[in-house]
Amino acid sequence: MKFLRDSTPFTQVLFTLIMILMGGILVSMVGFLVCRIVLGISFETLSGMLANFNEPANVRLLKFFQVLQSLGMFILPPVFIAYSLDDKPFHFLRLTAKPAWIMLGVVCGVILVSGPVIEWVSLLNQQLVLPSWLSSLENWMRTSEDQANEITKAFLTTKSIGGLLGNLVIVAVLPAIGEELLFRGVLQNLIKKMTGSSHWGIWITAILFSALHLQFFGFLPRMLLGALFGYLLEWTGTLWLPIIAHFINNAAGVIIFFVTGEGLEPDKTETSLFNNSTFYFAVVSSVLVWLLLRYIYMKREEIREAQV
Repeated sequence: MKFLRDSTPFTQVLFTLIMILMGGILVSMVGFLVCRIVLGISFETLSGMLANFNEPANVRLLKFFQVLQSLGMFILPPVFIAYSLDDKPFHFLRLTAKPAWIMLGVVCGVILVSGPVIEWVSLLNQQLVLPSWLSSLENWMRTSEDQANEITKAFLTTKSIGGLLGNLVIVAVLPAIGEELLFRGVLQNLIKKMTGSSHWGIWITAILFSALHLQFFGFLPRMLLGALFGYLLEWTGTLWLPIIAHFINNAAGVIIFFVTGEGLEPDKTETSLFNNSTFYFAVVSSVLVWLLLRYIYMKREEIREAQV
């Protein structure tokens, strides 16, 4: 698409956002048609089923639509954009460089040791209290957050290995690939060109990444993770490391829920921001993350040269 290649980065970003919206609408229509034609479920019945996620059959439908959403909003649009903007789309998406094995270990370490500080930031985010004149908005935000948590629990609840593997594909594999293709592979690249700054590109993309999830009381930790993935791409030059980091982060939550029946979100009613089990662990976690990221930053030139 020559017109897109010749357009400004702002126009390319806008076109990408329109593609995401169109992809979401298209896959929703496909999902509704499949349910109507194959399963014989009317639109009115389907709407009620998707709103009631306490029934296993309804959860399976939710998972079906989640897979469609991952394909239609996060995987196909960035691939289409990459083909439209560059004769070498995989190079544009920075998928051609394979990361060195040592970097895989370092990135795994970053994600694993970041748990306590991400938990602390999540707890801090949950303390958000809006002014009294915005109480209705806050109540809506908390209701939406509670509903999202209930849907997540319904998604992840399973006692079989097959169910666990299915959850890993839906919650870890597809989002890691799709969201990194879209946000880091396309949007961060375009916003960096638009602003002339890699830092602006990383942080604006991280804000969009977190905002698109529409979970207000998890906004800060998700934004920080988005920025972390962005700097991994910027310093190493390969999208595979953010994809792997994203997968590890999501897969850890799925596996922990499978083993314990509980998620990673801290209980704000029982945990203090500054007690020994949260704040000091968060400090140690921050130091370890900083050391590992500093290692990546200091070795960034060697890392790029070592990639094949």
